[in-house]
Amino acid sequence: MRVWTLYIVLFIAVVLGFVILIKNAPNPEKIIIGEWQETIWEYEKTNENGDSYSLDKLAASVKDLSGQNLIIHKAEEWEFLSNRRLKLTSEEGEKIVSWRIKGRGHILQLKYDGSETEQYNLTELTRDKMVLNFDSDIQARGIAKLTFEKKTNN
Repeated sequence: MRVWTLYIVLFIAVVLGFVILIKNAPNPEKIIIGEWQETIWEYEKTNENGDSYSLDKLAASVKDLSGQNLIIHKAEEWEFLSNRRLKLTSEEGEKIVSWRIKGRGHILQLKYDGSETEQYNLTELTRDKMVLNFDSDIQARGIAKLTFEKKTNN
């Protein structure tokens, strides 16, 4: 009888510990809420020598080509609202799209009005920094990386 009681107590303790861990884990949908400033836009391509290039070294036209199917790569400020809306602010103006975090919290999906959908790999998300990656579709294939820093609210 004592052995079964011990098993039941251990099982309840393990389940309770698991629930507490899950409850205290940071929720990416709460962390992402707020204003983010785009700080770096890099195009990572490896040539035969194994060197990586950044967009600073490439012509501006290459950046435009690699992101021509992506509307938001030109946005400088992203404001994630709690109602799953994203306000993109750039020199061209503002645009509102809907956002959603999918998978195990590693995919950021953006949906536009005209049924266009973009998906980014959410490589890093902390309270101060967000890194998004996407595959570009130009002849010299590679990965584009967008880095954001969270703006501090006064």
